[in-house]
This record gives sequence, structure tokens and C-alpha cells, in this order.
Amino acid sequence: LAIAMPRSDSIHARHVRLPVLDEIPEGSLDHSSGTELNKEAAALQVRKKRLVYRSKQRGWLEVDLLLGTWAAENVPSLDAEGLDQFEDFVNMETIDIYNILTLRADVPIEMKRDVPGGSVVERIQDWVKKSPLGKAEPEIYKKVKMDNNLI
Repeated sequence: LAIAMPRSDSIHARHVRLPVLDEIPEGSLDHSSGTELNKEAAALQVRKKRLVYRSKQRGWLEVDLLLGTWAAENVPSLDAEGLDQFEDFVNMETIDIYNILTLRADVPIEMKRDVPGGSVVERIQDWVKKSPLGKAEPEIYKKVKMDNNLI
């Protein structure tokens, strides 16, 4: 255990760490606006893209669809605090995310906020309640997956 825990902690730290801008190839950055991005804007753009990707690639179809669809629609408009909250949520275990999304578990106290509209996680839960995913006809389900690049 004395050998395994430090190694496990090291692997986990690398897993949840977002890359720094200097580690990302220039060709991977979005220059579609025709203007050169400053370093801060580019880092924010990379962070948002990575969070959307991680939301779509959890490994559980249900979580991939629910969290990935919400992320694709909402992460680009999140502010820095919202991104921090969402990143904390994405860093949780997939089973815990699934249980929170499907209202089988409460939002952890540290993720709740006393602000209008609630925390990011509470807004995701509200969105899931209204989402057609899992309740739709197979063709609608397939369309939602295709519209959000999940298949």
C-alpha cells in the first residue's frame, strides 16, 4: 500500500489535470474568427473543449448522452466559476455522476450554491428532468445523438 498509493495519486493527478496551453499544438487551436487569440482566451477555449470532450467520453452511454449533450449546449457560455463547478462535477466517479443526474442521489453540499438558478450541477439536473433523452422514440433519440456528435 505504501508503494501503490503514491503511484495511484500521481496517476489520478495527471488524469484530472487540464493541459497547459504550451502543451497543445498550434494547429489544434481555433482560428476560425480570423484573429489571433491571446493566450488567456486560447487557454479558456481549450479548457471548454476539453470539458465538453470529457463529458461525452465517460464510458457509460447514459452519462455520455446526458452530460455530453448538456455540455455541448452550455459549456461554451459558462463563466470561470461555472467552469470550475462543472470541472469538479466531471472529476467525480461516473457512477456518482449518473446517480446525481438521474436524481438517485442529492447534489453534494460542496456543489450547491445559494444563487438564482442554483449551481451548475443543479442546472444540469433541471435540464435532465426536461430532456427527451431516455424518454424519446428511437428515431428522436438517434437524432439527438447525431446532433450532438455522440455517434
